[in-house]
Amino acid sequence: MASRQKCMASRQTRCLKADVQCSNTRETVPRPLCATIDVSRMRANFALLREQLQPFRCWAVVKANAYGHGLDAGLLGFEEADGLALIEPAFARYLREKGWRKPILLMEGIFDEADLTSCVEARVDLVVHDVWQLKLIESHRCSAMLRETGVRLWIKFNGGMNRLGFLADEGLRQVERLHREGFGLGVIAHFANADALSSDSQSEQNMLKILKAVRLIDHQMPCSFANSAASHRLVQARQHRWQTLRPDLPEALGADWLRLGIALYGASAFDNIEAGALGLSPVMRLESRVLSIQSLKPGDRVGYGGRFVAQKNSRIAIIAGGYADGYPRQAPDGTPIWIAGHLCPLAGRVSMDMITADVSDHPQIQAGDLVELWGERLSVDRVAAAAGTIGYQLLSGLTERVPRRILKAAMRDETGGS
Repeated sequence: MASRQKCMASRQTRCLKADVQCSNTRETVPRPLCATIDVSRMRANFALLREQLQPFRCWAVVKANAYGHGLDAGLLGFEEADGLALIEPAFARYLREKGWRKPILLMEGIFDEADLTSCVEARVDLVVHDVWQLKLIESHRCSAMLRETGVRLWIKFNGGMNRLGFLADEGLRQVERLHREGFGLGVIAHFANADALSSDSQSEQNMLKILKAVRLIDHQMPCSFANSAASHRLVQARQHRWQTLRPDLPEALGADWLRLGIALYGASAFDNIEAGALGLSPVMRLESRVLSIQSLKPGDRVGYGGRFVAQKNSRIAIIAGGYADGYPRQAPDGTPIWIAGHLCPLAGRVSMDMITADVSDHPQIQAGDLVELWGERLSVDRVAAAAGTIGYQLLSGLTERVPRRILKAAMRDETGGS
């Protein structure tokens, strides 16, 4: 009994640990909902993109707890990356404590003086997007240490999204000044429409101008413009499959460092292309079980507000997992759910802890049957599209009460799939 309670407690803790092991058996799982993270697929996705995108260097983006997959899983899966990039200063320091020795990029830079001190001591590269950050850095006692240690300041340019970053002229002035003063520098920006596959935008022309101006200041200064979507566009441009792309676009897209995010986790950066079509494999498999089967008569309703109304004698599967776990509450009736080998439609409003599916066409489905909410058999892209959102939100929004089971070998399931 004591060992069972210990296992249950560890399953319910926040999952940053790489050695977390879960089981789908009722003896060890307090609730039949678990996210299986396949580290081998992280490695495979990275290797595929690395091969396609030679000779560019690659940041593996592990912000938002590695897009919901867990930082320790990211450390294992992206060990061949040239660097790791994230938002949270505390997690940047955590990566160093776990033994990561290659570059780390803090993509929003510092938030206060304490962050600056600890990040410089941990040799974390800092994005600088505003004058107030520069003033803090240059007036701080760590300023000299920055020059001595080679920690890089990545000057952020506003690429057209109008979120963070300097406008081109001001950014170039800062780059030239800081370069003169001996700081290690890089340049970073973000495309506003990288997922618009055939776009030929002003943003891309601006990136080229910035890149050329930076090269005149220092032809070896590293630049990073491309995220997952832009990196896929670079692959396609190299293959000459999209004739609408300019010949000089690969240089603007690639620069030196690529920032690979959602693609590494086996989801798509594009609204109309699933990850499988890009050769990517899903890393997360979110599984549950059927808790119960309800039999309905015509006119019976299901869930809050009675949104689903049975039109005939029906069978409704009640499944563990709801919006408190990260399943999208806005998902409409008809959103696909994989149950014991069949795709079944969501039927009724998503609850905090449960969802319901119409299994009337599959009388063999019973309580205890395996359910996949997204993963190998049902892509997160497809679920996201049905729910009117994106795979990014579903993966990164998986809540901490959902246990993560981290696999270091290839995934296998009880139905014989892989």
